[in-house]
Amino acid sequence: MVDFADSSAVALDVELLTPAAAARLSPALPAGEQLVDANLYAVCDLVAGRAARASSARQYRAIYTRFCDALRDELGRPPVVADVTADAIAAYSREQERHGGRGGGPASPATRRVHLTMLRALLTQLGLDKDAAAVRVPSHRLGPPETLTTVQYGNLIRAPDKRMLVGKRDHALLRLLGDCGLRNAELRALTARAIRRPRANSTHHHLFVRGKGDVEREIPIPEATFGALEAWLRAHPQRVGGGLRDDDILFVSLARARDTAPDAISQQGLAKLVRRYAVVAGVPERLAHPHALRGYYATTLAGERVPIQEIKARLGHASIETTSRYLAEVTGQGEGVGDVLDRHHQAQRRRHEA
Repeated sequence: MVDFADSSAVALDVELLTPAAAARLSPALPAGEQLVDANLYAVCDLVAGRAARASSARQYRAIYTRFCDALRDELGRPPVVADVTADAIAAYSREQERHGGRGGGPASPATRRVHLTMLRALLTQLGLDKDAAAVRVPSHRLGPPETLTTVQYGNLIRAPDKRMLVGKRDHALLRLLGDCGLRNAELRALTARAIRRPRANSTHHHLFVRGKGDVEREIPIPEATFGALEAWLRAHPQRVGGGLRDDDILFVSLARARDTAPDAISQQGLAKLVRRYAVVAGVPERLAHPHALRGYYATTLAGERVPIQEIKARLGHASIETTSRYLAEVTGQGEGVGDVLDRHHQAQRRRHEA
């Protein structure tokens, strides 16, 4: 149960809550003076729980917890709602700029923007509109995201030992991330039903992926990637007779005993897996994460002159502005995604064999 009480609480005028904000709050949230005396950790947990997606809720909770921890360290007591002000958030952001990154180094401008945006949303949820308006999120035009080179990607997908069961899984998994541009959550949710040959004249099998907003998109699977996927599916621990059932998860944890149903690979497990092979492949630590492979997919297509509208559709972006970050100045008629990647892989193979 969420505990909003705290012996060190102080008072704040509850009239700061607007009727609209109060209506959005759960009945479990205290009313009147009890609200502003409430433990900030508990209030933040409740606000984060309103996020539309579980992954968003986790991100909100992580950021709110860091903010609460910083307030607790500064005040010497557990923080309450009364302690949340624009000045407190500005001080937190300055500390992030100095020591908020990995290993105690500075946090990146993008990270600070995310933290400020989410903390401003917290103020809005609490009806503290004046404080929310006082939180300044610095403008920052994002440049093209850094991603893997062709050589780094080639080294990465060769890192798993394909003679082993885990190597077959990991090789297929890495190729789907890099050759189909999947998000972490999308790859982990894939079932056998997602793999289809949509038309009789199609040269490629396709993935049908449910992404953000529960929108399904179709992604061609290059031949080499489909070969890696077939090798894994033939060895899949849940394969029965002719293959997997439609609802069977494609990428499962192999840590469990063979007589129990395997679980889907976890978000943390996937991140650790990519990081482990990235170390073997000599990929820099800053690029040793699943989203860097999604960036590799996007920049490969952009460099091969695939039209931006098609890249947007394959990535599942809501806005073409997001997709445009990956594009260089290119001209000429684009080619199909599957054909581009097949040709790209053939050239990569020739360079490796030379």
